[in-house]
Amino acid sequence: MTNLSHIASRVFNTPLMIDSKKLAAILAALAPRMGLEPPAVDAALLAEQRSRKPYGVTDAGVTVIEVSGSLVNRASGMDAQSGLTSYEQLGNEILDAATDPQVRGILLRLDSSGGEANGAWDVASLIEEAARVKPVWAAVDDWALSAGYLLASATDRIWVTRTGGVGSVGIIAIHLDQSDWDAANGLRYTTIFAGARKNDFNPHEPLSDGARSVLVAEVDRLYGMFIDAVARRRGLSAAAVRSTEAGILYGEDSVAQGFADRVGTFRDALAAMTDSLSKPKFTKGGTTVSEVTQAAASPPVPDLAAIEAQAREQGYAEAAEIVVLCSIAGRPSLAGDFISRHLSAAEVRKELLALRAEANQEEIRSHVLPEASTKAKQNLEENPVVKACVALAGGKGAK
Repeated sequence: MTNLSHIASRVFNTPLMIDSKKLAAILAALAPRMGLEPPAVDAALLAEQRSRKPYGVTDAGVTVIEVSGSLVNRASGMDAQSGLTSYEQLGNEILDAATDPQVRGILLRLDSSGGEANGAWDVASLIEEAARVKPVWAAVDDWALSAGYLLASATDRIWVTRTGGVGSVGIIAIHLDQSDWDAANGLRYTTIFAGARKNDFNPHEPLSDGARSVLVAEVDRLYGMFIDAVARRRGLSAAAVRSTEAGILYGEDSVAQGFADRVGTFRDALAAMTDSLSKPKFTKGGTTVSEVTQAAASPPVPDLAAIEAQAREQGYAEAAEIVVLCSIAGRPSLAGDFISRHLSAAEVRKELLALRAEANQEEIRSHVLPEASTKAKQNLEENPVVKACVALAGGKGAK
């Protein structure tokens, strides 16, 4: 298996946001290829196979985005048939849906026990930003655990089936010490290195005290981040989230403890979102905000011609993404400034998040139907700025 070492490096000695049973399933698949005895595991988990499909849009304007299987930062050459969902692909789908004029609401259909910590936070932030311009709900059918729940917690509303589980708010890391196996097979490894930390997590040696302390510190750091994110987004105290001890909450209990909002099937969630889009108002947390009030608070329309000129002048590949990020963040007028400063998309994302933190907005969100305002909502696909930036990114002038 040519990419075995690559896969192993993503499983061992790194903090994971994954349910322990799912981790056992992954270890069971890797063990025989590494000369190890596989742990006992539920065979159903090993048979997990769900391919990803491009999202579709219902007649009511709802798009369903599948979030299933193990979550990884980037899928590389491993295909979706292996039961993986990459944060990179998921982020692209959410970004597309958030800026698609035909999409009025986004429904994430979750069935994941979690996965890698790297990449999860950025996608969760993107979901949160998308929810500022369109309703974004989660339908847990049937699992949203660990990293899967981090993503669900960033949505406006969480539905869970009667037998579905959410939570597992915790971090786990594992070190493989195969030194006994090496000795039994006549293998002896000698490592030459410079720098005290360079040999940390060597699988051919027991875990050193120094390496253990480094891994423990990182697990604790990510655990604190996870707790704070769920507490803030779900309106819970950090103590309440921590008290679950990374346990799984099911059905009605998850609603009672504030980890979900409704018990129902995926079809129930889809029907409810469809119904909500036909109403003149959206509510959350018992608070109702009229569309007229929300529309009046919309940011001013930027000077598209000026931004287009700046994009032409700067002409770099990330300009189109910057325009879209600013639109999702509700600050389209900032795109021109960011482009003129020649910032990268990553730098723009940081600035937008910092501005949002300064605003100290409440967690209650209200959403406005695209046709609610007296002004027509911009169609980003037809936006001359986006067209110009995309053309520049491809090395061609705007037509």
